[in-house]
Amino acid sequence: MSLAIRKESELREVEEATGRRWVIVAADGKGWYVRLEGRRGLDRFPNVTQAIHRGRRLAHQHKPSGLVVRYTDGEEEESCYEPAVSP
Repeated sequence: MSLAIRKESELREVEEATGRRWVIVAADGKGWYVRLEGRRGLDRFPNVTQAIHRGRRLAHQHKPSGLVVRYTDGEEEESCYEPAVSP
């Protein structure tokens, strides 16, 4: 099992436990893609900045959610977005 598939399956386990949906931003040789866990479609962008911007918007739209950015050098950044708490 590849590392990317294993990490996505680990994210799915967390998603099932918390209700959190994950947005993945990563490069694949054709540019940068953005994918919301559980959906088949990909959005493609020519650079990482545009992909991260789209990923953040998508994560904000599907709270509770998380954003995982997988850089080409192997580094990863993770952010979580929670719904607003009512006073």
